[in-house]
Amino acid sequence: MTVVSSIRTSTGKLAAGAFLALSLSLAGCASTQGVNTVSPGAVGQSSRVYHGTIMSVREVTIQPKQSMIGTAAGAVLGGLAGSELGGGDKAQTAGAIGGAVLGGIAGNAAGKAVGTGKGFAYVVRFSSGETQEIVQGADVYIAPGTPVDIIASPDGWKLIPAAAY
Repeated sequence: MTVVSSIRTSTGKLAAGAFLALSLSLAGCASTQGVNTVSPGAVGQSSRVYHGTIMSVREVTIQPKQSMIGTAAGAVLGGLAGSELGGGDKAQTAGAIGGAVLGGIAGNAAGKAVGTGKGFAYVVRFSSGETQEIVQGADVYIAPGTPVDIIASPDGWKLIPAAAY
């Protein structure tokens, strides 16, 4: 009995450590889609700049479709936790499978929640007369009627208030 109890305690500590690692890794996955964020691939690249005016703006939620890291880590943790249930091999196997499925679902939801952020959808009238909607992170709010520079960069389209010329 002492050996089984020791193994379960070690597995519980392993699961707690893995959960902490998952939490820290998901926190590092939080996405930043703001106007002031660029990827390493955009450094040194040329961007085309257009001019226009903000016609309207609405607040949006930017949410990833799925979190593979969260799903995988949740499944592993759920499997570890589920295998602690029951006394026999069959019960532990069933617990591990059930735990892995539930853990994967929970991990995916947690990963999506961490990657979710606020943003703004701007309807912009270009100086050419064309109108388009551009969505970006909520780090900068631009009011309707504001003249903007519209930057077509390797990271996507970004809007910034136009400098006074």
